[in-house]
Order: sequence, then structure tokens, then C-alpha cells
Amino acid sequence: MQRIHNFFRFSKKIRLYVQSEINPQIKLTIDATEGEVLAKELKRHKVPLPFECGFSCSCSTCSVLIANSNDFSNIQIAQPQSQEEINVLTTEGKGGRVRLSCQINVCKELDGVTLLI
Repeated sequence: MQRIHNFFRFSKKIRLYVQSEINPQIKLTIDATEGEVLAKELKRHKVPLPFECGFSCSCSTCSVLIANSNDFSNIQIAQPQSQEEINVLTTEGKGGRVRLSCQINVCKELDGVTLLI
């Protein structure tokens, strides 16, 4: 019984939004599973990103812009960027509130957050 309870405890859904930077009227609502890799959840929900390196932090095709700076700060505190992620983003000329979705696990800090693609 305890194992079943733990399974359900870890499968909490976190609601987040994905919005097009080009056409802000296009906005998807995603109920992602807490603890999963964000990129995998985006792919599962058919978000149109190429995910070229297969979630290995070697390209930046899964990059997302965190719309709100406070949300970005909260995510950074909960899951700081690795040096590898910083290097990939720097090489690709991306910075600011951009994160690689393959380097973020779905967490409570993502609840209600809008990601721009």
C-alpha cells in the first residue's frame, strides 16, 4: 500500500503554458508530471521544438524563454544552471531568461509559468 501511495504522490501534475513568441495568440496549456524532464513533457505534448540532440545538453533546440523574470529567478534558485548548460547557451548566443528544457525537471516552481518558444 505504501508503494502505491508513493507512486501517486510523485505523479502530481504541474500546469504550465507554452506560448509562441511569433504569434502570442497561440498558447498551449500543459499538465506536466512533476519530476519529469521538461523537454520530454514538451515533446509528449507535441510542442513544436526539434529536440535535435535527444535531451543531452549538446544543442539549444529545446531552449525556452521564461516569460516572467520572477518566475525565472525562482526556477534558477530551485534548479541552477549547470556550467554545461551555460556553455551551450553562450555558444548559441542565448542568454537572459533562456533555459534548456532538457536541463529542467518539472517542479512546483513551474506551476503557472509561461514558456515562450
